[in-house]
Amino acid sequence: MTKYKVRVRYAFEGTYTVAAGSCEEAKRVVEEDCGLVLGGNIHTTCNEEEVTEWNFGIHPESLILSIKETGRKARVKYTAMDFSDRIEELRNDIIEAIRQLLQAYSLTELAFTDREDDPVWIVWFGKNGDPYECRVTGVRITASSLTVIAEEKESGDEVECYGPFELGASNIDWLREIYEAAKLELETPRHVKS
Repeated sequence: MTKYKVRVRYAFEGTYTVAAGSCEEAKRVVEEDCGLVLGGNIHTTCNEEEVTEWNFGIHPESLILSIKETGRKARVKYTAMDFSDRIEELRNDIIEAIRQLLQAYSLTELAFTDREDDPVWIVWFGKNGDPYECRVTGVRITASSLTVIAEEKESGDEVECYGPFELGASNIDWLREIYEAAKLELETPRHVKS
């Protein structure tokens, strides 16, 4: 019988309800005082006033990462990987982070005003299918969609990319950059809540 090394990732996802003075403090409490040990339980070192509740499923999501035959005469075998579910989950997580960021400031649309020195660039495809390099000038969100607003580099025309169908509103690298730009824009003095 042949032996195989099978790389796998188990992922648990859930929530902690934390009583804290700020978002940063709540994040610190979870990072430093909450966790899971294989063979143990979800736990916290905090008292019941700090972490009031948690909710995690008992069965993790499992994902086979690779399979490799072991032994001296092991044959190299390629195991086809399907990353589409993980990419789609990451895309949705980034879009949700953008949505939550804007909602925290009671916004549904945000214009990027101070991005001349470090703009976010995307590719938008016109009606004829030709690609155009565009500088992102803002985002708009609804409960179910994200629209990226951009300016075409050559003509200066405003264009919109609608997620999840257009590349400009679905590429995970560009979405990450858009999230970072939105966060930076909202940290400017005119948006900071007092």
